[in-house]
Amino acid sequence: MTREEEYEKRKRESGPKEVPLPSRSQSYQGDSSKKRRADVNSNPILKAYDISSREKLEEEIARMFCTGGLPFNLARYPHYFRSYSMAANMNLPCYTKLRTTLIVKDKAYCERLLQPIQATGKDEGVTIVSDGWSDPTRKPLINFMASSGKGPVFLKTVHCFGQIKDKFFISELMKEVNESVGSQNVVQVITMQLIIRKLIVREQEN
Repeated sequence: MTREEEYEKRKRESGPKEVPLPSRSQSYQGDSSKKRRADVNSNPILKAYDISSREKLEEEIARMFCTGGLPFNLARYPHYFRSYSMAANMNLPCYTKLRTTLIVKDKAYCERLLQPIQATGKDEGVTIVSDGWSDPTRKPLINFMASSGKGPVFLKTVHCFGQIKDKFFISELMKEVNESVGSQNVVQVITMQLIIRKLIVREQEN
């Protein structure tokens, strides 16, 4: 064996290896476990309900949560249960499809749902609302929303970590938001600070 062949062999052996699922691994099963598994496979009732396949599916899902760093809270979402209950004899969407085709489709659908609310804002006017928030790492955020007769619409979030949230900073952000929805459609501005609110109104009047 040449050095190149030995190097390639060691490279293959040292590479990542797939850890088998508990139901597929037989190396740590004793005689009692093998006997119990044989009884399951020979039992017509358990075989009819396909217990073995269900067990493998549950193990695959658990492995997905652990290796993917997914929060276990996800298992409480109704969409989680519905997706698997409707996935019989179907291939689940891959990573690329999730982050491209499906999310673009869902975004377009949400935009269509917002069209009646946005149309009401042009006819009746909108109220711009800002509110301070924080992300999971406790970095400050400012949320901007537009409210009209049909209900509120989320506009955008601004990350303001390292910024001084004084009247000038908030005023510039509010001016950008007003221009995005159309200044002629804005009837009032609501913020947590009265001084900033007065400054914004004064600049709009000018």
